[in-house]
Amino acid sequence: MLHKPKILIADDVQANRFILAQMLMEMGYSVIQTKDGREALDQVMQEKPDIVILDIAMPEMDGIEVCRIIKSNPLTKIIPVLIITAHGDDEHHLKALDAGADDFLSKPYKVHFLKARLKSLLALKLMNDASLGYQESLKRMNVQLMEKLISTQDITIVALAKLAEFRDPETGEHLERMREYTKLIAHKLRELPQYRYYISDRYIENLYKSSPLHDIGKVGIRDDVLLKPGKLTPDEFEMMKLHTTIGGDALASATQFSGLDRSFLDMGKDIAYSHHEKWDGTGYPRGLKGEQIPLSARILAIADVYDALTSKRVYKESFTHDHARKIIVEECKSHFDPEVLSAFLDLEQQFIDIRNRYQDSRNEIIINIS
Repeated sequence: MLHKPKILIADDVQANRFILAQMLMEMGYSVIQTKDGREALDQVMQEKPDIVILDIAMPEMDGIEVCRIIKSNPLTKIIPVLIITAHGDDEHHLKALDAGADDFLSKPYKVHFLKARLKSLLALKLMNDASLGYQESLKRMNVQLMEKLISTQDITIVALAKLAEFRDPETGEHLERMREYTKLIAHKLRELPQYRYYISDRYIENLYKSSPLHDIGKVGIRDDVLLKPGKLTPDEFEMMKLHTTIGGDALASATQFSGLDRSFLDMGKDIAYSHHEKWDGTGYPRGLKGEQIPLSARILAIADVYDALTSKRVYKESFTHDHARKIIVEECKSHFDPEVLSAFLDLEQQFIDIRNRYQDSRNEIIINIS
């Protein structure tokens, strides 16, 4: 330490404090004097001394209790405590050690023993400080590494998703809207008792991150099919349906071989595979029904259909919100989880707000519902 080591003395007898303080200052220490236990605790928190010397018998709070409080506080527990007392019997010695004291001296004591104890305790404090500094450095490094990893993950997700989006230039702000729509529905579903604990903050974060991955399998679909302006033939539709398994298989492989967080990759895989499954079992690729479909895919399904209906595509113009809502409720109701559909209907105005905030340049602003 570059500064004078700082020692706090707590003793209710002024003469004892004075004599001990004089000796410590002659040894090169800086000294703080306190006359009772509560004052000692206040000074420990304010001054963060290098060593604390306590008498046992003090008013307000005895030295054993002061030691116990110092050692139980994460902010002060590394400060060495030396108890010096006229109660030098085994009982008090054991109580001091049980309270966390680092050393014990009985009065009267010899100065060379005191010097040796203080030298040892000061070395302990230096070691504790070095250890704490190393731990803090590791924490900072871990935080920095996690921030870099999270940033890398987010960039990777967007890059993967953009691969598919760039194949279809008319999708515009589709990925941004999908993130917001799915997060909105998830928050609404969390109000239901059955999802209160299942849909955690982490779940919503992973859903937000992974939702842009739902169509990455479209990188494997031929341009003449993906960008066809008219209705697809049965064979072409079968080819288009393959984007679910292409994307799901790619993400399944990524969970095994990448260094990214598996939790959102697993969710991304579920979404890629199952976002075209339907509640009544008529969807693809596996014909899953009801709760066989992962919740994340059920949430994304209605967001994806709404966005497709209200956006311009190579094969259609954009629909108004009311038209899209009518199709979803009247023509496609059996395709969606009833609870997810109900959440969508409760959140109509928020959907409109998101659609207007992330509107494509070719689409007009949707008028608010009354």
